[in-house]
Amino acid sequence: MISHLEPTFTYGDYPTEPLASAVALDADTTEAEALALIQSAWAQAEAFTNRTYRPITAGKCIVKVASPMPFQWPRHPYPAGLSVEVLAGGNWVEHRETYIPDLGLVDLKSHTLYRLTQQGTVAGNAPAPHVIEAVRNLATYQAIQGPVRREFKSQSTGDSGFSRENLMGLMYGSGAGALLASEVRS
Repeated sequence: MISHLEPTFTYGDYPTEPLASAVALDADTTEAEALALIQSAWAQAEAFTNRTYRPITAGKCIVKVASPMPFQWPRHPYPAGLSVEVLAGGNWVEHRETYIPDLGLVDLKSHTLYRLTQQGTVAGNAPAPHVIEAVRNLATYQAIQGPVRREFKSQSTGDSGFSRENLMGLMYGSGAGALLASEVRS
């Protein structure tokens, strides 16, 4: 069981599709608003599918587990390499643990605070045409529905995180859920 998890990621550019002008035309809004909604829709699609469609230029996770277990890197695709450090005497010290890049798994020992850092930039998944269409549907739906959406009544002010559960209404209403169903990773 994970007792502490603190992920930090820096992303590269969003995919270039769908076009903001097309969403703006469909939703009768400005291109600037459409672009913002498209970028939000990409983040929502990533949260829903548990896949990353943007490159990850930097990634770090501070993690502690209650019992020995394999920990899976929280973003897919997984980095080719991870540097592993443990907190010892108030300093981060390099540590060797087994990392399986194809599965994104690293074996962690219990009650040790680890800092896992990805090595290099990890390219995002290439979005399939149905993923791009889902993002377009999400952005268009949100633009048409306006700023007050019943799907987000569970969110509080300042809550910028998305979970699959509180995105379900939005995914259903926009039709994006059906398009993204084959992309979902558990």
